[in-house]
Amino acid sequence: MRLKGKVILVVGAGEHLGRSAPLLFAQEGAKVVISARREKVLEETAEMIRAKGGQVVIVPGTATNQEDVDRMIGTAVDEYGRLDVLYNNIGGGWVELQHKLHEITQAAYDRILDSNLHAVYLTCRAAINQMLKQGGGGCIINVAASENVRRMANPIYAYTKAGMIEMTLNMANDYLDDRIRVNCLLPGLFLFKPIKDPNVVPISTPLIRWEPKTDRQGHPSDMAYAATYLASDEASFLTGVCLTVDGGDDVKLVDLIVDQRRKPVA
Repeated sequence: MRLKGKVILVVGAGEHLGRSAPLLFAQEGAKVVISARREKVLEETAEMIRAKGGQVVIVPGTATNQEDVDRMIGTAVDEYGRLDVLYNNIGGGWVELQHKLHEITQAAYDRILDSNLHAVYLTCRAAINQMLKQGGGGCIINVAASENVRRMANPIYAYTKAGMIEMTLNMANDYLDDRIRVNCLLPGLFLFKPIKDPNVVPISTPLIRWEPKTDRQGHPSDMAYAATYLASDEASFLTGVCLTVDGGDDVKLVDLIVDQRRKPVA
């Protein structure tokens, strides 16, 4: 098992991209703490993990609240004795899309900054404090967005996701001597539907291109396997890496708009 014995906190463990990762982490032997706002969703994920013999605890809460973040970290330590990996699947602000800067409301601005910057700051700071208390060593994985996705949104979303990337790179440098690796995943366009299958397997469908389109978008398992690699000891030489998971969209190998003549991969 690639993650055997590792304690992983997944923040933003929703039912889409946020569910596939903890399912795979547990499948690979990790002890998982999952957190999100909706307790019902967390319980569903936890039941999937326990049904396969995995270890998991849930912590309902929001990453923009300091007390909730402290509970997330504290639960990992109380239940499993330590924290090895923080998987920050938090963020959002997919609101007021295609608005120009002068059209974005103050409410949207505040929401986007809270989700994409403030929450990441709180969780990273708390995780680093715990990892340092343990004597150093650990892994943080932030989830930002691919260049194409950033450009599809609005300038505030793009600015905050770019800020998450720069924060990752600076942290990787700052904590190198403490053996805390900090990397970032940049997802492209992904299928957005609840994950119901507790078994996470690679999606073998290739990127068959019907120019200028491809017959599949990203599947949550694509992100889960990328995150599992970064969390594992296999990636012990990787820090300060921003890994784009978009099927080649950013480098214009494909245009990730699902061709209507084909049924998207479920």
